[in-house]
Amino acid sequence: MKEYRLPYVVVFIPAYNEENDIAGVITEINRLYKAGQEKDFVLDVIVIDDGSKDKTVEVSKKAGVEKIVVHPYNRGLGASTRTGMQTAYEMGADIAVKIDADMQNPPEDVEKIIRPILDDRADVVFGTRLTGGLQYKMPFYREFGNKFFAWLCSQITGLKVTDATTGLIAFHKRYLAVFNIIKDYNETQQLIIDSWGKHMRVTEVPTVFHKREGGKSFIKMGFKYPSNVLPTMFRMYIHFKPLRFFLSVGLICLILGVATGIHILLFGEIFFGDATATILIIAGIQIILFGLLADQISYRRK
Repeated sequence: MKEYRLPYVVVFIPAYNEENDIAGVITEINRLYKAGQEKDFVLDVIVIDDGSKDKTVEVSKKAGVEKIVVHPYNRGLGASTRTGMQTAYEMGADIAVKIDADMQNPPEDVEKIIRPILDDRADVVFGTRLTGGLQYKMPFYREFGNKFFAWLCSQITGLKVTDATTGLIAFHKRYLAVFNIIKDYNETQQLIIDSWGKHMRVTEVPTVFHKREGGKSFIKMGFKYPSNVLPTMFRMYIHFKPLRFFLSVGLICLILGVATGIHILLFGEIFFGDATATILIIAGIQIILFGLLADQISYRRK
């Protein structure tokens, strides 16, 4: 006789010095999804403490969390998200949900972002704050940064990305088994590109987002942010689409080399002209061949 069971959802909360807010998130999630509520899924909450120096661990235990994974030192939001996803997978989760500890994302939206996965319409779901759910005026630099990275993620993946720094994300177990977060600093852009590159069904759902009232964010938007995030995004893009990247670069070198050669033939030799044209043409051919090789290696790994 075939056995049936409810999907198992593990909500993980990355936390760094969140003693003032995390109990509220845990209590509200337990009230909504565990306190005798009839749902078509079962749910547990875990905390990933990223080397907090305050009483985050003690407060989380008192709030009713049984499983807490502690990093011995502060590693970053990307590392905490990686640990949360790995732990959820090891716990046998059908779905994992990342939610921040600061109550900016209301816990009732957890069910909203897992619904497309429960209905088998998606493998990864990103909550988007910028389609009507933003409850305060975001500072200009954060709004600009988010829109820029959303645009860049859209250009890289072909997906319609509206929120590239959301903290509310749901993952099906098929993605938990294969995901890769390569850097410890940021997580959302990496997960967008990684899930797209691994041919997951990716979607967004509108979610509410409140102004942070206390504590400090894991990541600050400043000059450090793009210098950390952009190289990681392009590295991941090259990993998944090496031929597209190297073909573009190689063709540019070839065109410049041929154009330089034509200029020399028509108007005479320019300073180091012959060498420049030759180097550009050879470099272009080598880059294209390298792209073909990288594409074969990438294809075999998939």
